[in-house]
This record gives sequence, structure tokens and C-alpha cells, in this order.
Amino acid sequence: MNKKWMIVVVAAALCVCLGIFGGKAIVSSEEEAGEAVVQESGIREESLAPDVLPAPAEKKELPVRTRFISVPEIFKELDRPPVKFNHDKHARTLEKDGCALCHPKDTDEKFLFTFPRERDESDKDALMNSYHDACVACHREKAGAGEKAGPFTCGECHIIGEDYLKREYLPVMPEYYEALRDTYHQDCISCHREPAKAAEDAGGLDWKSFYVRESAVAEEAWPKLLFDYLIHDKHDKALEEKCELCHYLSPERKAALAAEGKEPACKDWLKEIDEKNSLTEEESAHFRCLNCHVERRERNEKGGPLHCNECHDGAAHSIDEMTDVPRRDCEQEEKILIRMEEGARVKAVPFNHKSHQDKTRSCQDCHHQTLRPCIECHTVEGRGEGDGITLAEAYHQASSPWSCIGCHEAEKRKTDCAGCHHRIKGGLVESACGTCHAGTLDRLEAERKLPDPKLLFPKDLEDELEIKILENEYQPSKVKHLQILRKLTDIANRNKLAQHFHVEETTVCAGCHHLGPLEKEAPVPSCATCHTVRKKPESATPTLLGAYHQQCLGCHKQMGGTEENMPQTCTGCHEEKKVSGAG
Repeated sequence: MNKKWMIVVVAAALCVCLGIFGGKAIVSSEEEAGEAVVQESGIREESLAPDVLPAPAEKKELPVRTRFISVPEIFKELDRPPVKFNHDKHARTLEKDGCALCHPKDTDEKFLFTFPRERDESDKDALMNSYHDACVACHREKAGAGEKAGPFTCGECHIIGEDYLKREYLPVMPEYYEALRDTYHQDCISCHREPAKAAEDAGGLDWKSFYVRESAVAEEAWPKLLFDYLIHDKHDKALEEKCELCHYLSPERKAALAAEGKEPACKDWLKEIDEKNSLTEEESAHFRCLNCHVERRERNEKGGPLHCNECHDGAAHSIDEMTDVPRRDCEQEEKILIRMEEGARVKAVPFNHKSHQDKTRSCQDCHHQTLRPCIECHTVEGRGEGDGITLAEAYHQASSPWSCIGCHEAEKRKTDCAGCHHRIKGGLVESACGTCHAGTLDRLEAERKLPDPKLLFPKDLEDELEIKILENEYQPSKVKHLQILRKLTDIANRNKLAQHFHVEETTVCAGCHHLGPLEKEAPVPSCATCHTVRKKPESATPTLLGAYHQQCLGCHKQMGGTEENMPQTCTGCHEEKKVSGAG
């Protein structure tokens, strides 16, 4: 057998997850293989992770993924496909032997999640034999002892499967061009944010014919782990609030604080990011987290998971689940004025940090990986440290999950708000600037409540209206006008975001009467003023029938109502006419 193809038969354990070879690991999901893993290795059903890390709210099957082994650069070409490797299967089966069976330790007795333990990189054959001596030898030893073991031959590992042959085409663009900022894509990408999707997941998008396309093997990654308030709180308690066990602080910063006679505070631990120590970098995070988990278990203390799918399980704690979880006090003020650079020429924005913190899953929802204010990286002109994103974009970009406007736009797409906002163009309007840029904290104290809509009605306006546009086929559609508006008013008055931005008392009226001038007790223009009774529109403006259906049915669907209280069928709104003489 040609030795150079044997290299990838036995790539090890976490080297796949950590990508120590510098190349990309190609991933494939195999549900059937996952079931086989459980049967073969006799995995116990209960989770190995103690309660330092939270268990999902309800028991669910953890994801099982095999990964194609990354091929070292020393091997330029491969005649055989790379080998799929299931780390969790190996780790669970060899649990009694521990990580030391495959992974070496450094001088501090911490595991280095590289493989193999005895690794000779003097040439290709030596490196290949390092893998075979570790993996194939182990397989043979297990088989010789009458235990279940892995394969020995090339063809049993180097299998050409359908998943290996899957390819996708990705756009290759100039380095200065960012597709997600292209104005042509903004509306599309905004839609694909809830739930979050990657650009390549937006099926059917033609990335313009002038793009050069390249072929790549389709890749499926493990779900990312969001270190939210709940997970942080569990670690905080288990580690007795010793921030230094996880967070990095440079020697220079420590010396500066010591010179001032100060102990490091919460914000000091999070302000500096060092790639070699960062908990957001895959390799350093796995090194630090897993070693901590292993060491605690060796001391018979509660420790976190040791297997990939126990951390990367795809579960996400909702904000509602974390209502009672304390938010970490990092010496932040509850209410602040977000000041702009002098060149911005706008007033400061009063901001209630605590109320926003209660509506997020982690500090990173706004602050990326540090607690630094936006203005430290994003300037009026934009600079390299902030990826060229200007201060205005950082706060106002509608398609960004980190910007104020982006977050507000996402909130408006939720069921309670989407009924009105699905037909109202999102983003900023000139009159909205002063709502945020008030310049004083007094604005935060103001509590706005919309009035009872009955007080806004003209004196001759009935509480229930009839729409007769389909009267030849159906009975008039009865609209409980006042009841609907009171429901929307109640929703708005219970929502703090709505309380802040619904500054006009006629706001709920604008959900339907979106263009007409709105004044208290003044009649509004008829819908037929702008929407024609013709069957087909001659412009972008819908016909009267289309306007009613888009507005009414759209609201019912967006708000997730039932057929009983928010009809979405013809007869749900229009009672059929009885044919005279029938029966």
C-alpha cells in the first residue's frame, strides 16, 4: 500500500477540532453513523457533564458529526479521499484510558491537544508512520485482546462517499468589496437574520454574473457555543468568582493597577484580548477549557464536558429562560449618555444600560468580545481597528445584529410588532433622529402611553366597520375597528421599546393608514383615494382589493393568530352569500 495515503487514516482526536494542521477540516453530518456509534461503544445515556454547565431544558439527542481529517501541507495531493473521524466515539470508548492515551502534555502537565503523542515531522514517511504507529497499532492491539477495534486497511478508512463529493460555488470578489454591505443585498440579508443564516444559505441568490466563481467542498461546522449569562453564572459560582482562572490580563496592565494600589476589576479582565489566551479562539479555548475540566475531574470536583457534542449541542438559551440569571456587574453605570465624536455634530444619546442588558443573552450581543465602548474602535471616518465601519454604521446599520437599529429592526419582526411593521418600511426617518439624540438623561424618565383609541375617533365613526368591496360574492366583511386598535394599543403600551419610539398618539392608526395625514378626531382619507378599484394595478401601488388583503391578511399571518381570532381564509372574513331560491 502506498504509505502517503495512510496519513489520514489515523488523524487524532482534538486535532480535528482544533485544526492544528492549519488547513480546513471538511465536515459531514451522519445521523445513521451516530446511531451506530452508540450501539458499538455502549455509551451510557446520561450526560457526562455535571451541572457546572447547563443541561438543555428538555432531554434531546445530541448532535453527532464525523469530520474529514485535515491534511498537513506536507502532502500536496491525495489519491484517496480524506478519512472521516468521530472524536466523541473514540473519547467515550477509550474513556478509562483518558486523554493521555492520545495526547501529550506540556511542561506544566497540561494536555496539548495535538496528535500523535510521538510525532516525527522529519519527512512525509516519518510523519505518516507517526499516525499509523498510534492509531493502527491501537486498533490491532484492541482486536488482539478480543475488544472492538477500528479498521486496519486503507479501503476501510479512505471511503469515497457522497458527502465527500458535494461541492458548492462561492463568489470570489475584490478584497475591498463586501457583499453584505452591497446596497442591493441589504434587504435580502436583513430578512435572513431571523433566524440567523449565512450568506451562502440564502438559496437562489445570483451573486451577479460578473463574480468569478470557485468550487469548494461543502463544509458543515459544529454549532458555535454562545457563552451566555447562564453558562457564565454557573462557571462564576463553580470557580468562586476567580476571573483570573479564565480571563487574560497582560503583565503591563497588572503592573499599572498595582502601581495605583488597585485590584483588577471585572472590566479590566475583559478589556484586553490576547490571541494566545483568548477564549474566543478555537485552539486556545479548547486548550484552556478542556484542561480545566480534566483537572477538576481528577480532583473529584465538578467539571465541565469533555466531549464535542456536549458543548456544541446547538442548544441556545432564550432571554426568557435567563430572566432570573444575574447579569455580571462590571462597574457599569445603569444610565449613561452615549457621546459622539466632535465631528459627528449630533447630540448624545441617553441610554439605559440595565434595561438593555436584561434583553440580551450575553455582553457580546453588543460589545463583540470586549467591554470597550463602540467609539474606541468605530470613528466618524472609520478606521482599520473597526474594520472601516464608521461610528454611524456601528449604531445605525439595519442589517447588523450589533447595531442599535439592527436590533430594533429584529424586534419589529417579532409577532406582536410585525402586524403593523411588516408593511412599514424599516430603517431611519429624519424625524426619528431626535428621539434618540436627545442630549440629556431626562428623556429616559419619560414614560409614554398611547391613549384609548376611542378618544382619537371622529364623532361619527362607528366602532365596527363594513367593507363591501366583494359584496357581489360575499356578505360585507365586518371589521371590529375599535377592538383591534385597543388590542394594538395594549401591546404597544406593554412594550418598553414601543413606549420610547411611539411618540405620536395616532401611532397605531398608522399601521393601516400609513400615508394619510393623521390628526386626533379628524377623518382619514379613504383607502380608495390611493388604491384603485381596478382589477390590475398600473403602478407599484396595490389595487384596493390587494391593499385590503395585504394589510389584513398580512397582519393576521405576521402576528401568528388563529383562524378563529385572526382569520386567514376567505370565509373567515367574508361570509358567503346565500343563493336565492336554493334548497
